[in-house]
Amino acid sequence: MARERARRSQCVSPWRNESAMAKILLVDSDASVRTSVGLLLRKRGYEVHEAESEEEALEHLRKDRLDLVLTELSFGDRLVGMKILEWVKAQGAATDVIVLTGQRGIQAASDAIQGGAYRYLTKPFDPEMLLLTVEHALERRRLRNQVRRLSSALKRREGIAGIVYRSRQMEEILRLVRRVAQVASTVLIQGESGTGKELIARAIHFLSPRKSGPFQAVDCGAIPESLLESELFGHTRGAFTGADAPRQGMFEVAHGGTLFLDEVGELPLSLQVKLLRTLQEGEIRPLGSNQTRKVDVRVVAATNKDLGAEVAAGRFREDLYYRLNVISIRVPPLRERPEDILPLARHFLSEYGARMLSAAPLQIDPGAAALLERYPWPGNVRELENAMQRAVALGSGGVLRIEDLPDSIRGEKASQIATAGFGKGEDLPLAEMEKRYILEVLRRHGGDRSRTAAILGIGRNTLWRKLKSYGYRD
Repeated sequence: MARERARRSQCVSPWRNESAMAKILLVDSDASVRTSVGLLLRKRGYEVHEAESEEEALEHLRKDRLDLVLTELSFGDRLVGMKILEWVKAQGAATDVIVLTGQRGIQAASDAIQGGAYRYLTKPFDPEMLLLTVEHALERRRLRNQVRRLSSALKRREGIAGIVYRSRQMEEILRLVRRVAQVASTVLIQGESGTGKELIARAIHFLSPRKSGPFQAVDCGAIPESLLESELFGHTRGAFTGADAPRQGMFEVAHGGTLFLDEVGELPLSLQVKLLRTLQEGEIRPLGSNQTRKVDVRVVAATNKDLGAEVAAGRFREDLYYRLNVISIRVPPLRERPEDILPLARHFLSEYGARMLSAAPLQIDPGAAALLERYPWPGNVRELENAMQRAVALGSGGVLRIEDLPDSIRGEKASQIATAGFGKGEDLPLAEMEKRYILEVLRRHGGDRSRTAAILGIGRNTLWRKLKSYGYRD
């Protein structure tokens, strides 16, 4: 027996560094069990939160970002552990649950495994087996987070798969992107700042026959006019003061691939002429050179300006406008596609949660979700991303609430918008706010349960159970 325990102890060690300081919730009605197991886990370096009732456990789950739950299965005749498991799974959390049970509860524990529990342990349990099971569960979680991060990075590189959306507008845009990617025409992407125009450009590139070639992006509005010509077309040695060596421009760097010209409306007229010639002839002339060089580059341009109006005002060449605008894609602002707000918010919470904390992504409470959906987002997706990054960095607990959002979003007017439909000046329990919010989203989408579940980020079965508990009838 001693040898077996020693062997198990050796098995634990490979995961110890990865799992240290993990947050574990221990739920058991027996104070002696909480004391002994809690001491065992704390000696191993874990942060342990204890609960002796279902209500106390759910309070911890709502406010804390937990890595693992160990819960007694039966509190007398009540299967409290099963209710805790169902709550964790209904939230879509990546937190694993280990159930603890006596010999007579093995059948119920097997049912818990079917319901999504990671493992069950029978009392009295071997301390080393408990530690080994905990380590395996935390290592499984760490690997899941790593896979999610790598998958997210891969999706961003693959283009269209990395674009998070739910709205019909974005679905139509991405259908067009798939078709546009297969032709060689220039593309003009129009939309407000922060709407994701570069993501659309990357999708076009990575879905095109040029996907194995380079994708290069130039922000025409961020580079001083005196340097922009060299940035785009390159220069020879001695072309200007400080040009100690020849330099390739972005057209040459992007040879065989795609060049994304962001904020092309900021190009000065002198460079507009040179860009037009490059598009027409497929060649460039570096600054300071008399020789032209052939380049094979597809140009995708983007602007937040009305280029038609810029042409009418004499600030943009009409011939260049028509050369760029062979195919036009308009990316709508976030306020015109509110269905995308919560999926994007959850995506950013997951991404930054994994990057900063290697923990489960924050859940969004109903009040915050209502505010996010109704806020006009003048900064579009970029503003939403920044808000979610801030919430992950500064928030506490496992739930994003209104107070975790920036002042600009949760100001008095914004809060009034968010609480519209929840009763003016009415303080409501969280469960009632959740109920009203779910029914409001369902009403807004014409009773479509599949779409409602997708927007809420929960499974259809979970939505069905909630609606049933509300007494809802179609």
